[in-house]
Amino acid sequence: MRTLTLMLWIMVLVLLVAACRGETGPAGEQGPAGPQGPAGDSSTLDEATIASILEQMQAASEVSPPPKWDPAEYTKHFVRTAIDKYVTEGLDATVAYYNTSESIDGPWYAFIFDENDIMLAHAAVPDLVGRPASYAVGPNNFPAGEAVTGAADGDGAWFSYNYTNPATGNVEAKHSWMVAYDGLTFGSGWYERGPAKHDAPAFTKAFVGQAIDLYEAIGREATVGYYNTPESVDGQWYVFIIDEDGYTIGHHNPMFRGRDPALRVDATGYFYGDDLLSATESGKWVDYVLLNPETGDNRQKHTWAVLHDGLIFGSGWYE
Repeated sequence: MRTLTLMLWIMVLVLLVAACRGETGPAGEQGPAGPQGPAGDSSTLDEATIASILEQMQAASEVSPPPKWDPAEYTKHFVRTAIDKYVTEGLDATVAYYNTSESIDGPWYAFIFDENDIMLAHAAVPDLVGRPASYAVGPNNFPAGEAVTGAADGDGAWFSYNYTNPATGNVEAKHSWMVAYDGLTFGSGWYERGPAKHDAPAFTKAFVGQAIDLYEAIGREATVGYYNTPESVDGQWYVFIIDEDGYTIGHHNPMFRGRDPALRVDATGYFYGDDLLSATESGKWVDYVLLNPETGDNRQKHTWAVLHDGLIFGSGWYE
């Protein structure tokens, strides 16, 4: 769409230049002199005028919204539109608009936080307005609000997480684009079906990836604090975090925290510690037999472990 708009503007420019400048043809026969006409402006376009037209062409191409079948680009455009509204109309008018149902565009709605991470606008879930970012949590008490405000920066940043889609009421994967501007955080996103739990390997990898993204957004202490809570457990899935010395620092079960790495022996007597600590940034699968917190008995566990920033993040599922 932007390319087509730009081409149309170029065609207009070419026609204007041709009409104003024309081409010099062969000399014709001298006609009789007529009366002197009034002085007028030159019909030629100087370089400054052409440059100005080109700038207008570029601006026109930039405001054309990208297609919705490209949700990432459309999300960026949606957030940029909210920021532009703030620049031209001010905070009050912008907040008022994005707290109305008219501002919702399918799965897209803008959320705005102030400099203290207090929600100013959220048309899809009005109950969040006036609340701190910590109040906006996803399933399993996931700190979604703190994550999006923590991830936002001046150049914009993506953060993906599971969240309830207000339009369907279902928990889906949400991809949010956040921009920090003038002390505020502007964001929006779209929903899609993420890996289902019946596809246990894919769901496990996504679960670990979300933990790593959370670490990048809110830092080590807050991330470990979250995964040390029982609320962070999703059925048979929970995240554990191992520090640089091989000790578990993040685990919903306190008995596993701070234990000697030499005690990583499964229910069959197999020492799986070395396999776990050999995880790389590309990730690896480690299998062992452990207590399934969902069923209360020992089961074969398949763990996906990833090395990130000196820490090992892991989770798994049980047969």
